[in-house]
Amino acid sequence: MKKLLSAILAAALLLTMAVPAFAEDVPFEATIDWDAEYDVVVAGFGGAGAVSAITAADAGAKVLLLEKAPDGEAGGNTRYAAQILLTPTDREGAITYFKAMRGGYDNQGDDVIELIVDGSMAIPEWLVSMGADADNFLNYPLVEYPDLPGAEAISTTEIDKQFWTAKFWSLLFGNVSERAENIDVWYSAPAVRLIQDPATKIIHGVKVEQNGQTLNVRAKNGVVMAVGGFENNEEMIENYVQMPEAYSKGARYNTGDGVKMAIDVGADLWHMSTLSGPDINFVNPDTGITPGYNFNTSEGLNMFTGFARGSCLVVGGDGTRFINELNSPSHGHVNNHGTWVSQQIPNNSWMIYDSTNTRSVYLSFSEGNQEEIEKGWIIKADTLEELAEMMNIPADNLLATVEQYNGYCAQGYDPDFGADADIAEKEEGRVTAVSGTAEYLVPIEVGPFYAMPLKATFTNTQGGAKRNVECEVIDVWGDPIPHLYSAGEFGSFYCDIYNGGGNLAECVFSGRIAGANAAAVKTDVSSESMLKKEAYDGRSQNEFVTAENEFIGSAMGMSGDVVVKVTMDGDTITAVEVIKHGETEGIGDKAIAVVPGAIVEAQSSEVDSVSGATVTSKAIMTAVKEAVGK
Repeated sequence: MKKLLSAILAAALLLTMAVPAFAEDVPFEATIDWDAEYDVVVAGFGGAGAVSAITAADAGAKVLLLEKAPDGEAGGNTRYAAQILLTPTDREGAITYFKAMRGGYDNQGDDVIELIVDGSMAIPEWLVSMGADADNFLNYPLVEYPDLPGAEAISTTEIDKQFWTAKFWSLLFGNVSERAENIDVWYSAPAVRLIQDPATKIIHGVKVEQNGQTLNVRAKNGVVMAVGGFENNEEMIENYVQMPEAYSKGARYNTGDGVKMAIDVGADLWHMSTLSGPDINFVNPDTGITPGYNFNTSEGLNMFTGFARGSCLVVGGDGTRFINELNSPSHGHVNNHGTWVSQQIPNNSWMIYDSTNTRSVYLSFSEGNQEEIEKGWIIKADTLEELAEMMNIPADNLLATVEQYNGYCAQGYDPDFGADADIAEKEEGRVTAVSGTAEYLVPIEVGPFYAMPLKATFTNTQGGAKRNVECEVIDVWGDPIPHLYSAGEFGSFYCDIYNGGGNLAECVFSGRIAGANAAAVKTDVSSESMLKKEAYDGRSQNEFVTAENEFIGSAMGMSGDVVVKVTMDGDTITAVEVIKHGETEGIGDKAIAVVPGAIVEAQSSEVDSVSGATVTSKAIMTAVKEAVGK
């Protein structure tokens, strides 16, 4: 019996010792129940994600492009942008400029600045390789800080000689679509967690939520985080930029998901307080969306009414001024006694005007803002005292501010925010700012009076996971997290002030680097398939049912494809219906409500565009023309 017991114990000991040895032979990636498998997974179908996916696919990788937004609403901030890309003309001058833009911050090395400049200068050639026509490029000298050394080297490129048309986004979207054999796109499918080997720290894939289920998606060679910022996450706004509230001017789905995912796998963070903003805007109380870039920009660039050139005064909760109503800040930055900083916007801010200013505040607003007044978005009072009470600000302060401002208007010079005294000229006792703004100093004195609440709004946030010049995500100890990359505004390279066109340029150069490095075959993981079941396919199926006399057409709008169904009776258009779109509520959808009926009435696809929704209007017309052509 003793011998038998000893033999049993010995066998048990050998079995116990064998289990760890056996477990070590099983790679981590084989322990996961995978639902799908790709060479590269890119999280975020905005500009950076599109470029990353295109680059990885062209390198031979099979790519999955994940997008949190529904089909038709992809694009992130790229589709809302002016479509301007930073493309410096002189390398040394541009390096000097970006070093000056770095300010006193020391968490952006010279290697990063050289990457920004070299990557941006290579963009025109890359755009041509993507199908853009170089003969149609517009070189635009958008220099937001002309006082900085090297400013003469800064230029930007617009691919179709128009702004705010989504043409750059359309170019990227088209190139992704052309690579459908190598790029799968899943919509309404946010990446929610990264799948990491706890021992090696290698990132093997992502957890994805779609259709009410959580899926494990393997990435054999790399994951690219192109998930955008956190401008729609109020808690992160409070924690990282010390503001109680702020609103996004662009992407609705940028809620800081990537920040949490990055922290979860040990990534370091940087540039969390770096902003493109805030600007000051009206926010639609029904949608939480601002109807324009900012209200106080001059006419031009296809989207501004120049409203602030009439009677217009902006005050905070104490009834006093805090900005120059005529000047749009440099992506939310203002000069604070020699240092450029994000402008401060009081929580309770208002724009005031009188009955002499009959312009619409935004292009998407009604004529003379009458509909907005009726909705209560703009409040109206017969006297300034009544207006102050409705605004919940001290009447005495408001009256004193208006009186002082009207005095500035009378003398033609604004000493609070006008030109410096040493560059002003006196002409027959009248002080005139050399900047030419005197003609736009219009007093507020003719009732009734109006006030519109204003909020802080962001173009985007720039913070996120720290990355190096190879676009590898860095952990808190300064080491790359294996197989994890990032691109675009999530963990942007920009550390302080920002020059227009820089983020779209970063989408390109960081996307190209991240996509290429993620696609490179890795030797520290198994290249064998780990799927034990049929792969999940999360691609959208866009099938539209038509009758014999119905025809489908589509065209690119601001937010993706606008799809129409046109009903014909012989050569007569009897109905036009928009059956799919992702256009912005309260802005683009105004065209959807008007243009189809106008086309039927005119029996032509060429009708007037809806003010403030030009891109959507033209997309409907083009889609109808395509459908009728069938």
